[in-house]
Amino acid sequence: MGGSLAKLKNGWGFDGVVNLQDGQWFHLNYFFEGDYSGAGEGFDRPDVVGPIRYGSLPNNFLDMTAFAAPCTFDPSIPDSGGSEANCVPGTRHFGNLRRNSLLGPNFKELNFSLFKNTALTEHVNLEIRAEFFNLLNHPNFASPILPGFIADAGTPNTDPTAGPLGHHLGSYALTTTGDVGIGNPFLGGGGPRGIQFAAKITF
Repeated sequence: MGGSLAKLKNGWGFDGVVNLQDGQWFHLNYFFEGDYSGAGEGFDRPDVVGPIRYGSLPNNFLDMTAFAAPCTFDPSIPDSGGSEANCVPGTRHFGNLRRNSLLGPNFKELNFSLFKNTALTEHVNLEIRAEFFNLLNHPNFASPILPGFIADAGTPNTDPTAGPLGHHLGSYALTTTGDVGIGNPFLGGGGPRGIQFAAKITF
């Protein structure tokens, strides 16, 4: 009986890893909304026209009213979907938003494991493990450049009743979360708490 109790109470251990990381730098690009610079590439950056503000929730992560198309929109031109056709001739230029000047969401995660080693015989050992990924179930959102590898600025405003022409409206929302199964956080349906159990026999 004493040997069984010793096997039950001995051999326990635990591990923990805390990951704290600042967000990754990124910038906004247009994704063929318009060739505002005239370079013919379709990936121009917008102009910064106001203070850059970050929200506290994923659906209002970045205030887009700080950005505008890098040209002057002509109110007399019929709506052309916010493309370069809306620009006053001679005003098209490269946007002044600097490369990697915006900061993405941070990353916080606690991983924890509990294990027990039990000697079954002199030469055979049993290890049982319980591993918890993102133990506190903290929501982590991926970089805004994912999943399309571009942070699309979207279409500039073409409705004078909604706001300044050529400016952006609303907020940039974070929609991509991690997936424990392929490396949290990257792509997938979510990065909630993940639990796995394992047993190993060594001899």
